[in-house]
Amino acid sequence: MAHRCAGCWNHLGCSSFFPLETEAVGPHAFFAQDAVLVLAQDDVLDIPADGSRIGDWVPAISVVIITVLAIIATRAIVRRRSSSDDAEARFRSQLLTVGLVLVGLLVVVFVLPDDSNSDLAFSVVGLVVTGALAISSQSIIANAMAGLMVRSVSSFKLGDFIEVADHMGRVTERGLFHTEIQTADRDLITLPNSLMVNQPVRVVRASGTIVSATASLGYDVSRHTLEGLFVEAAEAAGLEDPFVQVIDLGDYSVNYRIAGFLPDPKSLLKARSQLRSEILDKLHAAEIEIMSPTYIARREASDDPLLPETDEGTRKRFRRTAEDRVFDKAETAQQLEETKAKLVEATENLDLLRLEIHNEDADIAAKAQVAVERAERRLELLEGRIANLTEAQQQD
Repeated sequence: MAHRCAGCWNHLGCSSFFPLETEAVGPHAFFAQDAVLVLAQDDVLDIPADGSRIGDWVPAISVVIITVLAIIATRAIVRRRSSSDDAEARFRSQLLTVGLVLVGLLVVVFVLPDDSNSDLAFSVVGLVVTGALAISSQSIIANAMAGLMVRSVSSFKLGDFIEVADHMGRVTERGLFHTEIQTADRDLITLPNSLMVNQPVRVVRASGTIVSATASLGYDVSRHTLEGLFVEAAEAAGLEDPFVQVIDLGDYSVNYRIAGFLPDPKSLLKARSQLRSEILDKLHAAEIEIMSPTYIARREASDDPLLPETDEGTRKRFRRTAEDRVFDKAETAQQLEETKAKLVEATENLDLLRLEIHNEDADIAAKAQVAVERAERRLELLEGRIANLTEAQQQD
């Protein structure tokens, strides 16, 4: 059996033929024959004449192709089932992609040909995984593991106020690798999930929180008088069950803490500012001076307190609050999540009502038909609201 001199080093072409077991013919066949014999003797080149080795690699190649197609199909399904490419859809897509890649890699190792040294392949895979875990302990894998932990704990959700590592704001996005919050300056801060695990996270409860302020006044003002004024100020700020605490007795003044319960934490910034404003107004109205005793000792002696003039006509002129513009993205994200939950509930109710249409009782079937039409209209409204909120979220 003769072979063409395909291994010839002459790039201009060679049409010589040589037999593997007989004397070679052609000016370059000698070198090609020697090269093949050397590679074969060193077990570097092991290609049988019938090409049977190609068929041994078909399962591994098939697994790679199936894995790629599964990733593409999974992303398409997740994108189709979600109303848009929102954070939840991206999180699920990333998580499923990582899982499919790992599963595909393990299956490829299992279906390798018997003579391909699968033990070495297992060792290489283990070395790669171990190296990735060691090198990325503070980056990708660490954040991904922390993201799974944050999801499993579920200590906060979209729209909640959280404070971590001197950063406070409302949650706008929860991803596999990071958490995004919107601060009181309307800025967006991206926090790695590893930080959310390694640092304490303070979460303002959605059922309500305590809003407080401190004030320092001199010993010449009665505590009982001040407590009454502070309680009135907290009630005027919209706080429930207000209370006053004496937190420190200083050398020149007494430190008071005024606090109350805020049932709606969405107006947290407004409540904090309103409480301090009401304290200021109540004390001024009672002609109680808020001033450092050191400053009083240094000014010219006078029995008249220094109080600003109050214009009652301008007190209610400014209605705009910080929440009107600060937490717009967080508010949109929270409304979107809540609307999606309502959509899931409405879809389940619609499925149950459709089953009642086929009831043998005509009256029950007629009432079910009316309820189905009503539920379908509500479903359309929810889907339209989700589309509007999604568009607003993408434009930000």
